[in-house]
Amino acid sequence: METNEWFKDWFDSKYYHILYQNRNDEEAANFLNKLVELFKPRQDCEIIDLACGKGRHSIYLNSLGYKLTGVDLAEHSILAAKKFENPRLHFEVQDLRDLQLSPKFDIALNLFTSFGYFDSMETNKMVLKSIHSILNENGSLLIDFLNINHVKKIMKPFEIKIESGIEFQISKKIEDNKIIKDIRFTDQGHDFHFQENVQALCLDDFKEMLEETGFKPLKYYGNYNLDEYNPEVSERLIILSARQDA
Repeated sequence: METNEWFKDWFDSKYYHILYQNRNDEEAANFLNKLVELFKPRQDCEIIDLACGKGRHSIYLNSLGYKLTGVDLAEHSILAAKKFENPRLHFEVQDLRDLQLSPKFDIALNLFTSFGYFDSMETNKMVLKSIHSILNENGSLLIDFLNINHVKKIMKPFEIKIESGIEFQISKKIEDNKIIKDIRFTDQGHDFHFQENVQALCLDDFKEMLEETGFKPLKYYGNYNLDEYNPEVSERLIILSARQDA
Protein backbone atom coordinates (compact mmCIF):
# COMPACT_ATOMS: atom_id res chain seq x y z
CA MET A 1 0.00 0.00 0.00
CA GLU A 2 1.31 3.44 -0.92
CA THR A 3 1.84 5.67 2.10
CA ASN A 4 1.99 8.99 0.28
CA GLU A 5 -0.62 9.24 -2.43
CA TRP A 6 -0.18 13.00 -2.86
CA PHE A 7 -1.36 12.85 -6.46
CA LYS A 8 -4.94 11.99 -5.48
CA ASP A 9 -5.58 15.34 -3.82
CA TRP A 10 -3.25 17.61 -5.80
CA PHE A 11 -4.17 16.55 -9.33
CA ASP A 12 -7.87 16.74 -8.49
CA SER A 13 -7.52 20.20 -6.96
CA LYS A 14 -8.59 23.36 -8.79
CA TYR A 15 -5.27 24.91 -7.73
CA TYR A 16 -3.28 22.37 -9.74
CA HIS A 17 -5.06 23.55 -12.87
CA ILE A 18 -4.60 27.21 -11.93
CA LEU A 19 -0.86 26.80 -11.40
CA TYR A 20 -0.34 24.94 -14.66
CA GLN A 21 -2.95 26.72 -16.78
CA ASN A 22 -0.37 28.18 -19.16
CA ARG A 23 1.05 24.93 -20.49
CA ASN A 24 2.64 25.14 -23.92
CA ASP A 25 -0.08 23.78 -26.20
CA GLU A 26 1.97 24.43 -29.33
CA GLU A 27 4.84 22.33 -27.97
CA ALA A 28 2.39 19.56 -27.07
CA ALA A 29 0.80 19.62 -30.53
CA ASN A 30 4.19 19.46 -32.24
CA PHE A 31 5.16 16.50 -30.06
CA LEU A 32 1.93 14.67 -30.80
CA ASN A 33 2.42 15.27 -34.52
CA LYS A 34 5.87 13.70 -34.19
CA LEU A 35 4.31 10.69 -32.46
CA VAL A 36 1.84 10.29 -35.31
CA GLU A 37 4.79 10.25 -37.72
CA LEU A 38 6.55 7.70 -35.51
CA PHE A 39 3.65 5.29 -35.06
CA LYS A 40 1.82 5.87 -38.35
CA PRO A 41 -1.36 4.53 -36.70
CA ARG A 42 -4.26 3.19 -38.73
CA GLN A 43 -7.54 5.05 -38.41
CA ASP A 44 -9.01 2.03 -36.58
CA CYS A 45 -6.06 1.88 -34.16
CA GLU A 46 -7.02 1.82 -30.48
CA ILE A 47 -4.94 4.40 -28.56
CA ILE A 48 -5.01 4.97 -24.81
CA ASP A 49 -3.78 8.12 -23.07
CA LEU A 50 -2.66 7.09 -19.56
CA ALA A 51 -2.93 9.77 -16.84
CA CYS A 52 -4.66 12.04 -19.34
CA GLY A 53 -5.68 14.83 -16.97
CA LYS A 54 -8.33 16.99 -18.64
CA GLY A 55 -7.58 15.22 -21.91
CA ARG A 56 -5.78 17.83 -23.98
CA HIS A 57 -3.58 15.26 -25.72
CA SER A 58 -6.43 12.85 -26.36
CA ILE A 59 -8.60 15.66 -27.70
CA TYR A 60 -5.87 16.79 -30.08
CA LEU A 61 -5.15 13.30 -31.43
CA ASN A 62 -8.86 12.69 -31.83
CA SER A 63 -9.08 15.91 -33.87
CA LEU A 64 -6.64 14.28 -36.31
CA GLY A 65 -9.11 11.43 -36.77
CA TYR A 66 -7.82 8.85 -34.30
CA LYS A 67 -9.75 6.80 -31.75
CA LEU A 68 -8.74 7.65 -28.19
CA THR A 69 -9.50 6.51 -24.67
CA GLY A 70 -8.22 8.76 -21.90
CA VAL A 71 -7.94 7.59 -18.29
CA ASP A 72 -7.00 9.35 -15.08
CA LEU A 73 -7.49 8.95 -11.34
CA ALA A 74 -8.65 12.56 -10.91
CA GLU A 75 -12.45 12.54 -11.06
CA HIS A 76 -12.84 16.28 -11.64
CA SER A 77 -10.39 16.19 -14.55
CA ILE A 78 -12.25 13.32 -16.21
CA LEU A 79 -15.54 15.13 -15.67
CA ALA A 80 -14.10 18.14 -17.52
CA ALA A 81 -12.71 15.94 -20.30
CA LYS A 82 -16.03 14.16 -20.82
CA LYS A 83 -17.49 17.37 -22.28
CA PHE A 84 -15.39 16.64 -25.38
CA GLU A 85 -16.44 13.01 -25.82
CA ASN A 86 -17.67 11.72 -29.17
CA PRO A 87 -18.05 8.25 -30.72
CA ARG A 88 -14.24 8.05 -31.16
CA LEU A 89 -13.19 9.78 -27.93
CA HIS A 90 -13.92 8.40 -24.48
CA PHE A 91 -12.75 9.26 -20.96
CA GLU A 92 -13.08 7.41 -17.68
CA VAL A 93 -11.68 7.29 -14.16
CA GLN A 94 -9.11 4.52 -13.81
CA ASP A 95 -6.18 3.69 -11.53
CA LEU A 96 -3.05 2.83 -13.55
CA ARG A 97 -2.18 0.19 -10.96
CA ASP A 98 -5.31 -1.80 -11.83
CA LEU A 99 -6.65 -0.91 -15.27
CA GLN A 100 -10.05 -2.40 -16.00
CA LEU A 101 -10.67 -1.74 -19.67
CA SER A 102 -11.84 -3.28 -22.89
CA PRO A 103 -11.11 -3.57 -25.75
CA LYS A 104 -7.37 -4.11 -25.98
CA PHE A 105 -5.21 -1.23 -27.20
CA ASP A 106 -2.56 -0.97 -29.89
CA ILE A 107 -0.73 2.07 -28.51
CA ALA A 108 -0.40 3.28 -24.92
CA LEU A 109 0.88 6.80 -24.27
CA ASN A 110 2.11 8.06 -20.91
CA LEU A 111 3.04 11.69 -21.53
CA PHE A 112 4.62 14.70 -19.83
CA THR A 113 6.05 13.02 -16.72
CA SER A 114 3.03 11.02 -15.60
CA PHE A 115 5.04 8.13 -14.15
CA GLY A 116 7.03 7.53 -10.97
CA TYR A 117 4.56 9.08 -8.53
CA PHE A 118 4.71 6.15 -6.13
CA ASP A 119 6.84 5.17 -3.16
CA SER A 120 8.43 2.04 -4.60
CA MET A 121 9.80 0.41 -7.72
CA GLU A 122 7.45 -2.49 -7.07
CA THR A 123 4.46 -0.21 -7.54
CA ASN A 124 5.99 1.10 -10.77
CA LYS A 125 6.17 -2.49 -11.97
CA MET A 126 2.56 -3.00 -10.94
CA VAL A 127 1.64 -0.10 -13.23
CA LEU A 128 3.63 -1.55 -16.12
CA LYS A 129 2.07 -4.99 -15.66
CA SER A 130 -1.35 -3.35 -15.67
CA ILE A 131 -0.52 -1.55 -18.93
CA HIS A 132 0.82 -4.80 -20.38
CA SER A 133 -2.53 -6.46 -19.65
CA ILE A 134 -4.53 -3.99 -21.76
CA LEU A 135 -2.27 -4.00 -24.83
CA ASN A 136 -2.71 -6.16 -27.89
CA GLU A 137 0.04 -8.56 -28.86
CA ASN A 138 3.00 -6.49 -30.12
CA GLY A 139 1.30 -3.33 -28.84
CA SER A 140 3.47 -0.28 -28.16
CA LEU A 141 4.09 1.75 -25.00
CA LEU A 142 5.64 5.21 -25.06
CA ILE A 143 6.70 6.80 -21.77
CA ASP A 144 7.69 10.47 -21.74
CA PHE A 145 9.68 11.18 -18.60
CA LEU A 146 12.13 13.81 -17.39
CA ASN A 147 15.89 13.42 -17.72
CA ILE A 148 17.13 13.53 -14.14
CA ASN A 149 20.57 14.84 -15.18
CA HIS A 150 18.96 17.79 -16.94
CA VAL A 151 16.70 18.44 -13.94
CA LYS A 152 19.73 18.65 -11.65
CA LYS A 153 21.32 21.27 -13.91
CA ILE A 154 18.31 23.60 -14.26
CA MET A 155 16.43 23.11 -10.99
CA LYS A 156 15.67 26.32 -9.08
CA PRO A 157 15.56 25.75 -5.31
CA PHE A 158 12.88 28.43 -4.96
CA GLU A 159 10.65 30.49 -7.21
CA ILE A 160 7.39 32.42 -7.10
CA LYS A 161 4.69 32.14 -9.74
CA ILE A 162 1.58 34.32 -9.80
CA GLU A 163 -1.41 32.79 -11.56
CA SER A 164 -4.99 34.09 -11.41
CA GLY A 165 -3.97 36.45 -8.60
CA ILE A 166 -2.55 33.66 -6.42
CA GLU A 167 1.11 33.77 -5.38
CA PHE A 168 2.48 30.23 -5.51
CA GLN A 169 5.72 29.81 -3.54
CA ILE A 170 7.52 26.79 -4.96
CA SER A 171 10.57 25.08 -3.49
CA LYS A 172 12.34 22.11 -5.07
CA LYS A 173 14.91 19.59 -3.90
CA ILE A 174 16.19 16.10 -4.67
CA GLU A 175 16.07 13.85 -1.62
CA ASP A 176 16.00 10.07 -1.18
CA ASN A 177 16.17 9.68 -4.97
CA LYS A 178 12.99 11.72 -5.41
CA ILE A 179 12.33 15.12 -6.92
CA ILE A 180 10.25 16.94 -4.33
CA LYS A 181 8.34 20.13 -5.08
CA ASP A 182 6.60 21.92 -2.21
CA ILE A 183 3.86 24.34 -3.26
CA ARG A 184 2.57 26.86 -0.72
CA PHE A 185 0.04 29.65 -1.22
CA THR A 186 -2.79 31.57 0.41
CA ASP A 187 -6.24 31.95 -1.14
CA GLN A 188 -9.28 33.63 0.39
CA GLY A 189 -7.60 33.78 3.78
CA HIS A 190 -6.67 30.10 3.87
CA ASP A 191 -3.13 28.69 3.70
CA PHE A 192 -2.47 25.69 1.47
CA HIS A 193 0.44 23.28 1.08
CA PHE A 194 0.70 20.62 -1.61
CA GLN A 195 3.64 18.48 -2.58
CA GLU A 196 4.69 16.82 -5.83
CA ASN A 197 6.91 13.81 -5.35
CA VAL A 198 8.40 12.10 -8.41
CA GLN A 199 10.96 9.31 -8.39
CA ALA A 200 14.30 10.30 -9.92
CA LEU A 201 14.32 7.42 -12.39
CA CYS A 202 17.11 6.99 -14.94
CA LEU A 203 17.25 4.99 -18.16
CA ASP A 204 18.68 1.90 -16.46
CA ASP A 205 15.77 1.94 -14.00
CA PHE A 206 13.28 1.95 -16.85
CA LYS A 207 15.11 -0.75 -18.79
CA GLU A 208 15.04 -3.07 -15.78
CA MET A 209 11.38 -2.43 -14.99
CA LEU A 210 10.20 -2.74 -18.58
CA GLU A 211 12.08 -5.98 -19.23
CA GLU A 212 10.76 -7.50 -15.99
CA THR A 213 7.16 -6.67 -16.87
CA GLY A 214 6.99 -7.98 -20.43
CA PHE A 215 8.23 -5.07 -22.52
CA LYS A 216 11.15 -4.80 -24.92
CA PRO A 217 12.69 -1.29 -24.96
CA LEU A 218 13.28 -0.30 -28.58
CA LYS A 219 14.32 3.34 -28.85
CA TYR A 220 15.20 6.27 -26.62
CA TYR A 221 14.56 9.92 -27.49
CA GLY A 222 15.82 13.05 -25.76
CA ASN A 223 13.29 15.75 -26.63
CA TYR A 224 9.94 16.45 -28.22
CA ASN A 225 11.50 16.50 -31.68
CA LEU A 226 12.41 12.83 -31.05
CA ASP A 227 16.13 13.43 -31.35
CA GLU A 228 18.44 10.74 -29.96
CA TYR A 229 18.68 10.54 -26.18
CA ASN A 230 21.89 11.80 -24.57
CA PRO A 231 21.90 11.34 -20.77
CA GLU A 232 24.07 14.41 -20.22
CA VAL A 233 22.28 17.02 -22.32
CA SER A 234 18.81 15.77 -23.29
CA GLU A 235 15.81 17.59 -21.82
CA ARG A 236 13.62 14.48 -21.74
CA LEU A 237 13.83 10.70 -21.50
CA ILE A 238 11.28 9.28 -23.95
CA ILE A 239 11.16 5.49 -24.18
CA LEU A 240 9.47 3.44 -26.89
CA SER A 241 8.82 -0.18 -25.97
CA ALA A 242 6.99 -3.14 -27.49
CA ARG A 243 4.76 -5.52 -25.56
CA GLN A 244 5.97 -9.09 -25.34
CA ASP A 245 4.56 -12.10 -23.56
CA ALA A 246 5.46 -11.71 -19.90
